[in-house]
Amino acid sequence: MKKTLAKALALGVATFGFANFAEAANYNSMPRTVITTDGEVDDMNSVIRALLYSNEMDIAGIVITSSTYHYAGNNAEIAPFRWTGTNWIYKFLDDYEKVYPNLIKHDPNYRPASYYRNLTHIGNISNVGEMDQITDGSEFLKNLFLDDDDRILYVQTWGGTNTTARALKSIEDEYKNTAQWQAIRDKLQKKLFLYIILDQDDSYNNYIAKNWSNLTVVNDRCDFWHFAYAWKLHEDEVNTPLKADWNIKNLLNKGALMDNYALMDDGRWLEGELPEEQRGVGYIQNHPEYVKYDFISEGDSPSFLYLANNGLRSYENPSFGGWGGRFGAFNGNRAINDALDYNPVTKKFDSVYSLSRWFMDMQNDFAARADWCVADSFDKANHAPKIQLKVRENLSAKPGQKITLRANATDPDGDQITYRWWRYFEADTYQDDKRDKPAIENFTVGENFLMGMTRELLPNEILDSIQLEGANTNKVTFTVPADAKPGDTIHIILEVQDNGAHNLKAYKRVIVTVK
Repeated sequence: MKKTLAKALALGVATFGFANFAEAANYNSMPRTVITTDGEVDDMNSVIRALLYSNEMDIAGIVITSSTYHYAGNNAEIAPFRWTGTNWIYKFLDDYEKVYPNLIKHDPNYRPASYYRNLTHIGNISNVGEMDQITDGSEFLKNLFLDDDDRILYVQTWGGTNTTARALKSIEDEYKNTAQWQAIRDKLQKKLFLYIILDQDDSYNNYIAKNWSNLTVVNDRCDFWHFAYAWKLHEDEVNTPLKADWNIKNLLNKGALMDNYALMDDGRWLEGELPEEQRGVGYIQNHPEYVKYDFISEGDSPSFLYLANNGLRSYENPSFGGWGGRFGAFNGNRAINDALDYNPVTKKFDSVYSLSRWFMDMQNDFAARADWCVADSFDKANHAPKIQLKVRENLSAKPGQKITLRANATDPDGDQITYRWWRYFEADTYQDDKRDKPAIENFTVGENFLMGMTRELLPNEILDSIQLEGANTNKVTFTVPADAKPGDTIHIILEVQDNGAHNLKAYKRVIVTVK
């Protein structure tokens, strides 16, 4: 299997040239997205990961913007603050180009660096929330928002929303008093999906929310911190793949692109950053809770891991949950961190656990892709299993009905695989326990907002009452509860894991709706 696929990839590249070979991939079936970033060290790490996942997303642009934490100033009355410049993104693309010949041997969907260079633009960077200037980046976003591609455009907001706001303001200024305005407004409010990592300036609240009130928004205000600078605050059981030993083994010496990946006390000095924020030099002397090569942060990565094509279907609905975390059902058109998953370590329902429960899987998959950067043939690295469901992903059933789900999985490397079916009961709308749960305003918020929301387990609370028969085989059977109401949903996840390097996983989610 490995040799056959490797030969097929090599033949396609050699015969057609990668540009044509890659164009045969159906990018229109992938989530379409644009990245906006303020260039903090954790943004830089997230860009590296995003490039390694660019085979699963249709990345339509990268725009440098500002935030309350980072801005360039204007060489006059505004001084730069923690500004790391814009050259870093082009260096990363140069280094991506160096590992690209290896990457396409593992997946032909990787696009060349030149593609992303042409889509990289500098937006509104002079000050916090500055959206008065029309910039190259804002004009790029304006044209992107207005283009004829009808797919949802996921606007990843790793810094401030100001360049996005300027693009929308330019559209409003041009069309508001024309006959086209209502149609354009309706189109954009249907097309754009903002995934905001914190509110890092006031342009969303002051302009976007008031003038584009129907835009779909996921606002990750706290849970992302736990894949960022607050990772030491959560329980040690999920921290293993963030610690130095794991990073040294899996992320170091993985080629030119990964050489840019920042870890604690790695000797990397960022020009423009404050001395006390230089985590690569001297930081651990004042913060002994860290050791050399510990994880620093990738707080922005959840916004594109939300789109990962891993079978969890998280981008269909923020309440489903996946590598980008899980969010409450939309309040109108806005979702926030009010979805709680049960943490078996703390024995509490916890919003942060909706993200941290996936850390090992996410990191193992990242480690495999780091290997791809240096593995010059398909058979020198590991690849996730492939799953073929033998049922539809969306089923309907009556209360009391017995359901059987089947799947066949294969591994492209010939590794042994194991099956595990489990119910993601927190994502269900069917409730096992009919007792009233505490209202959201009664949830406990940690000593600071970094800790997210939690609630205690009620005495004798029922967590998962649905028995799965054959949960460790390729066929699972269960019975829809007799007290399920029409419209209730039950989410069943299949995990298939290989025994190759990093124990990679693939997933499928089946949603059963009660009729």
